[in-house]
Parts: sequence; structure tokens; C-alpha cells
Amino acid sequence: MIPPRIVAVGRRRSLYLFVSIVERLRASGHDIVFHEDSDAFGAAGGTLSDADVLLAASSFDCTRALIASGPRLRGIVSPTTGVEGFDLAAATELGVLVANGQTRENVESMAEATILLMLAVLYDLHGAETVLRENRPRPRQINARMLGGKTVGIIGFGRIARAVAARLVGWDVSLQAYTRQPPIGFGTVRFIGLDELLQTSDVVCVLAALNNGTRGLLTAGRLRLLKMGATLINTARGGIIDETALCELAARRPDLRLALDTFTTEPLPADSPLRGLPNAILTPHMLGHTQEAQAGLPETAVENARRLLAGQVPRHVCNPDVIPRWRARWGR
Repeated sequence: MIPPRIVAVGRRRSLYLFVSIVERLRASGHDIVFHEDSDAFGAAGGTLSDADVLLAASSFDCTRALIASGPRLRGIVSPTTGVEGFDLAAATELGVLVANGQTRENVESMAEATILLMLAVLYDLHGAETVLRENRPRPRQINARMLGGKTVGIIGFGRIARAVAARLVGWDVSLQAYTRQPPIGFGTVRFIGLDELLQTSDVVCVLAALNNGTRGLLTAGRLRLLKMGATLINTARGGIIDETALCELAARRPDLRLALDTFTTEPLPADSPLRGLPNAILTPHMLGHTQEAQAGLPETAVENARRLLAGQVPRHVCNPDVIPRWRARWGR
């Protein structure tokens, strides 16, 4: 009998995370082949023909053809919350489970970070810092605004978005959200269309997953719908927003305030025009990466891989529709 094999494809920027996971799996006696990045994987043949589980970075290009190349493949594991590089539809069609690292600490850290940006923008934190650091006189015109009394619109309504909504319940805000499948049981949130949300929200939070349905969702035309004085926050994925259009719009409309933790190209290029916007807070896709959240990622990835190999459904599944068929083939 052929022993089960895990194939891991890392990413240079987060190599420390993959090394930790691989070491733990090897220490447990698992057969694991580790490629430091996608180039190394391609140089080794670029196939999953002998893989039972694929452990890969969220941006790894896991196509239908690649998934289909693994006749023994039972699951794909992302050690972080992202799965934007994985073809979820193909995985589901081929009976492959996709699991990620959306732990409680990760969800709560991202929710807290989103609210942090919300308040930092509204209260003009960087502007107040500049007054002190550059010894400027106190401005006559106050730029800070309260969150209370505002309408907060949330794009996407997964676990992080729900955690944001739950934390804002006591803030005297009106909550509204756009999602393709509105859930039941959130009486504090009004679900509306995307255009209406953009036109009526004082604060817009982008919290959707990046997939074929959300890539480029906020087009130039939709961005122009943002109301006067609106604040746009993105702690999800840069590819959801037309970045060029956003930069051009923000340059024309100084009334807009932006807080972006993620970008189409990361790291953000040194010559990106976003860097020159005075009305934008920019952070390098790390604001919600707390010690608590990071501490749980390696063990969660290891547990997800172990459960897949043991015929058990992982705790954090991204394509739950495939579970009955997966259990029929791999369950124990």
C-alpha cells in the first residue's frame, strides 16, 4: 500500500510559516515533499500525481487542470484565510475539500483591525499626529468625525464581516450589507444591493473573499457612486477594487477618505500613485496579523492536513457542498 503523501508549496514572503508547518508534519511521521515556492514546484514537474493533500499559499495558482492531475488528492489546505488562488468550483466538482486557517483568533483580529482603521480614518489620526510631530498650529477646522450616527456598509458577509457587525451593534450605527446570499437571523443588518450600499453608506468596508464573482467588483462606475465624505476601507483583497480608478477618483475627490491594508500588487510598488494620496491610510497587508492569530495558524494547518488523511472533515471548510460526496469516498 502506498503511504499517503503531502505536497507543500510555500511562498517566499511567508516561508517561516510553511517551514514551521512542514517541520511539525514531518515530526509526526508524515511523508511530505516541500517546494519553497511555485517556481520550485514547477521545476519539479508541477503535478499532484502522487499527492493526497496539497498544502499551498493562498495565492498559489491551483487550477482545475492541476487539481485533476491528482487522482489521490483528497484535500487542499491554505494555512491562512485566503484561498483566492484556488479554483473552488473545480475542487468541488472533482470532490476535493478545501480548508483554510480561519480560526477564531484570525477572524477576531481582522474584525478589530477593520474597526481600528474605521476610527483612525474618521478621527484623522494621522492628521493629528502630523500636527504634533511637525509642531504645526492646531487647525481651525476640525476634521475628525464620530462613528456614532453613521451608516456602515459591508461588502461580503462571511465570518469576519459578521464579527465586525457584531462589534458595531452598540455603536449607534446603521448596519447594511451586500452579499449574494443574505443569511437569516441578522436582524441588526439590512441587506441591500451593491449600488444602493455605495450610494448610502458613510463608511464602506470591503470584507468579501476574492473569487471570480468579486474580482474587479468595485469598478470605476461603482466607485463614483460613493457619497460625499465617504470612507472606504479594504481589509480583504486588493483585486476586488479597480485600484487605478480608485486612485484617480480619490485624487479628484479630497472629500473621500481611504484606508487600505491590501493591494492588487503586493508589496505595494514604490511608484504606486496610491502612496501620494493625502487622504489615504496605507498599511502593508499586516494590520490584522496579531500574535494571537499567527500563533494558531501552523497547528490549524497541521490539524486540517491530519484530518483529511484520517478521513475526517477539517474544521474550516471553504466548499462545504462537497462534504457528503467526499465522506462517501474518503470518510472513515
